Amino acid sequence: MLLLVMKTICVLYNKPEDISNECDIDTLNSATDVCEKLNDAGYKARLLGIDVDEIEEVRKIRADIVFNLVEWTGNNIELGVKVIKMLEKRRIPFVGSGHFGFLLSSDKVMMKKEMKKSKIPTPGLRFPAIVKPAYEHCGIGINQESVVKNEKELESKTGELRNKYHQPVIAEEFINGRELQVTILEKNDRPWVLPAAEVIFDKPGAVLSYEMKWVEKSPEYSESHMEAARLDRSLELRIERIAKKAYVKLGGRDYPRLDLRIRGEEIFVLEINNNPGLDWDLDSGMGVSARLAGFKTYGELLTHIVENA
Repeated sequence: MLLLVMKTICVLYNKPEDISNECDIDTLNSATDVCEKLNDAGYKARLLGIDVDEIEEVRKIRADIVFNLVEWTGNNIELGVKVIKMLEKRRIPFVGSGHFGFLLSSDKVMMKKEMKKSKIPTPGLRFPAIVKPAYEHCGIGINQESVVKNEKELESKTGELRNKYHQPVIAEEFINGRELQVTILEKNDRPWVLPAAEVIFDKPGAVLSYEMKWVEKSPEYSESHMEAARLDRSLELRIERIAKKAYVKLGGRDYPRLDLRIRGEEIFVLEINNNPGLDWDLDSGMGVSARLAGFKTYGELLTHIVENA
């Protein structure tokens, strides 16, 4: 794409609070990579990392557009919301969800209520159930022991998570089926649903845990991989309709990702990630789906996201 006017871009991210947390480090690495690829693509991009004491730096940003990679969730959700509200108040164009979409996808209780209100299919409460912290992301708090079979196990797991994470906990039916990741971009101001990627587990009934996603030293890390989802046309069209509806109703913007489980012909939306981690690797759903959609390079994908934002 020929850029007639060089846009200045501020790549905004939150500094790692815990260097032992793979997800925190991934945010820094992702921001650095995005900035490099945007400069290679012909933009004038710079990094701005902030910690909890530097949020006011957002008021000083001078750029044509902000690529917002702030991922304050957990018990810091309000900080992530505050950053976005500051961008909205200043009327600076930015990549990623507005404050409503960010809050909704950071608070699983709010998310599930909105899904039910909008009639987006999502698991109900029955056993076996999966139990997880309501405010975490990156699979934090989820492992192979997160699936419980009865009320006694549910009570025990709920107490364990509340004590460890100091936040609400949600439980919903564990759908033993295929797990898909569906990336949604924008094109001509409309949601564009990319071909789905599928998580292939080595063991039936497995859960996509934190260890499986992030901890390379864990035995679980090599027990799943990502590939193009093979879907019949009818199922593909139904997923596309649900994804577009979720994008509109759940605050999606620019590049959200839906996590789905498929059981037979039933489709269940587990979560919407409105500001998911950006990735070009083939072990990521976005990397697989972007290639299937025709993007040749990471820079081409990022350029599409920036220009549509």
